[in-house]
Amino acid sequence: MRVVEFHRYLDYDNSLRVEFELEHGQVLKFIVQLESRFAEGAAFVAVIRYDTAHGFAHCDRLHPYEPTTKSTMATQDYNQALTFAIGDLVSNWSAYRKRYEEWLRRK
Repeated sequence: MRVVEFHRYLDYDNSLRVEFELEHGQVLKFIVQLESRFAEGAAFVAVIRYDTAHGFAHCDRLHPYEPTTKSTMATQDYNQALTFAIGDLVSNWSAYRKRYEEWLRRK
C-alpha cells in the first residue's frame, strides 16, 4: 500500500490538503480538504472536505456555528470520487471560502 500526502497552495491564505491510500492503482481511502486562513497570522481552518470516512465517499460542508452537513457523492468509485473532489475544490475554492466568510459575519 502507498500513502500519498501533499498540500496545494491556491494562494497565501488558501490551500488544499490531499491524502489518499493506493493499492494496485486503486484508491482505498482519501481526504481532500480546503483549508483557509481568515486573518493575518491566524490558523488555517477546514472549510469543506471530501472524504471516505464512515465507509463511503461524501462531502462535509463545514460551518463555523452549526453542525456539519454531509452529502453522499454521486460516485462511490473512489478513484473517480478523488478526481472529482480535487477538481471541484481547485475550480470552486473561492466560492466556498466566500460562503464560509459570510457565515462568519452572521454571528
